[in-house]
Amino acid sequence: MKRRIIVVVTFLAGLYYVLEFMLPPRIGGAPDADGVEAATVVQARGERQEASGDRYIAYTAIRTDRRPVILRVAEDGSGPRLPIVTSHFARHDDYRGARAPQFVPPDRMYYIGLGWDDRTPRVCLARLRDGRWRPEPRAVLGDGKPGEPDSSGIGWASVVNDPNADPPWRMWYVGLQGDRGTVCYAESPDGLRWTKRGAVGLQNLNGWTADCVNAIPTAEGTVLWTLVHDASGARRITTALLRYDGMTVNGVWTDPVKLDLPDGASLKEIRIGWDRPGLLALATLADSDGRTRVASMRPPLQFPETRLTMVNPSLIVPGPKPASTILSDVRMQVDDILVVIGAFAVGLGLIGLARVHGKRVFALQKGWTESIAFFAAAIAMASFTVYARTHPDARTWATRGYDLMFYGLFQPLGSSMFSLLACYLVSAAYRAFRVRSFEGGLLAASALLIMLGQVPIGNWLTQNLPPFLQIPKIMAWVLFVNNNAVVRAVNFGIFVGALATALRVWLSMDRAAMRSVE
Repeated sequence: MKRRIIVVVTFLAGLYYVLEFMLPPRIGGAPDADGVEAATVVQARGERQEASGDRYIAYTAIRTDRRPVILRVAEDGSGPRLPIVTSHFARHDDYRGARAPQFVPPDRMYYIGLGWDDRTPRVCLARLRDGRWRPEPRAVLGDGKPGEPDSSGIGWASVVNDPNADPPWRMWYVGLQGDRGTVCYAESPDGLRWTKRGAVGLQNLNGWTADCVNAIPTAEGTVLWTLVHDASGARRITTALLRYDGMTVNGVWTDPVKLDLPDGASLKEIRIGWDRPGLLALATLADSDGRTRVASMRPPLQFPETRLTMVNPSLIVPGPKPASTILSDVRMQVDDILVVIGAFAVGLGLIGLARVHGKRVFALQKGWTESIAFFAAAIAMASFTVYARTHPDARTWATRGYDLMFYGLFQPLGSSMFSLLACYLVSAAYRAFRVRSFEGGLLAASALLIMLGQVPIGNWLTQNLPPFLQIPKIMAWVLFVNNNAVVRAVNFGIFVGALATALRVWLSMDRAAMRSVE
């Protein structure tokens, strides 16, 4: 009976995780089922238009189980929603998605691409060619060096093209440095090769973090509309009039003000640009359920007024939600059940250890002093942990006691044990290995370099040499370049064997695993 229960539970748990891994968490639904964000009005002649007329809205489609893409829809938000910019495995800088488009007449669309390297956001470009939007293979503006205001990427960009200006292409963007966003400025002669000029001196943003920025050319100069938030997450909007250099304020700005929005929605992003008969703002509003929608507003034409008039609070709304496969919905509950079962298994293991060591202590068998050390260490570490969790006031000294036991005793003892094991392995390999050929000498030299590169003395021996001659660099090249194919082959064999063993245990075909309960 015990064996049957274990077999059934093991099979059902394995079957659940296999199905949960293979089946998608949700089926059907629209590509923008979880939200629509960061919209821009597009008026590009020569494009094959399924939407009515030659004007439509391009926006970011959000779905949590997919990568963000840029879709288009008719100007009034009705009709089919068709993709125009999607991620591609051959493009490094928008491999994980595309968002926040901005149309720049007559045939350019700048957007934020999420790179394959930790989803780092960069400014990418798609151009209208042969009736289709074709993204450039590389980003036009990337993240900065460590310490720069855009070292973590670029979260938003606003591009202005003025053929009569020098240079004709200018960009104001939000540089990300950790959780902080800073308004920065860049210039370009052709809109492809950009030169960063640094952070914009906005006195009205002291203590605020920028979310998005919009540059509006006017007769008085360039007006920056900036959406900011403070430490509490409250968002405000502010404006500033810039000088011709694009980086200094012309003595006129407004303090951040809050916008009154309908239905308790919160403002997340806003894209502002010239449109008939004046300025048009497409704002991203976040509802209480977490989904986002796009609303249209009319900003004032008179600077520095910041009041926005709502035109359509639900211009573009999320599409139909997909159907859930239920398996992913109960993943947390199943994990909790297995954690409880694992806790019982750990408890049974501790009971078994206590019985073995207890018999040794009471009978004064060989090694009974080590058994006493086991009981003392186990009781001490358990006491420190439980007391720290049940008495928050004593967390400091209890945590220090646990750190002393774990980091001061357990880890050094473990390091010593594995160091002795490594010495025995090296000694055995030295006695068994003989350099009798060129290949053997090459193998011995590679092994020596790898061992020296793993310890501090290897770095010390070559620290004054050029980087390409330093032992850690050579070790990394030998280990991760030349040896890469062998490592992959070995890992592939290991994983295949592990999969076969797991299937045998799962299907109760491994009699050895059940021998103890028969």
